[in-house]
Amino acid sequence: MQVKLIPRDLGGKFYASQRVCITIKAILVTLVIRGLDERTKRSLRAEAIRRGLRLAQAVKEAFQLWRSYDQDARTLSERDINNATYEALRQELEKHTGKTILIAGGKLFGIYENPRSAAMDLKLKAPEARHAIITAIGKDEREELEWLGGSLSL
Repeated sequence: MQVKLIPRDLGGKFYASQRVCITIKAILVTLVIRGLDERTKRSLRAEAIRRGLRLAQAVKEAFQLWRSYDQDARTLSERDINNATYEALRQELEKHTGKTILIAGGKLFGIYENPRSAAMDLKLKAPEARHAIITAIGKDEREELEWLGGSLSL
């Protein structure tokens, strides 16, 4: 008869009268980071404690954030592509003052009378778009202003 007594998994009670065979595999991975100074290590541990995370979770989050932030990335987001399209067509679009435009997927889908019709057309023509620009041309004129003070008081 083979009985393994594991008090944690059985609620702290031992059941020796039953024929139970429980095998628990714990996989522990040790990560060695050479050249990490003590100050950085203490700072990482302190931040993990402050956030209520285990050190492994904090390192995982930091690594995922680092991977998502890539300044040299060659791929542009939909937002970047749409904004670049708007900037490229800006002079041509200014001829349609008072009209509403729709840009999605880096393409000008149309010029509309109001934003509601542009939004409806967006649902039909580009339902998979995660970013789009619907804006009225000429409504908000851009101005460059000079900032004369260093602070505001209310």
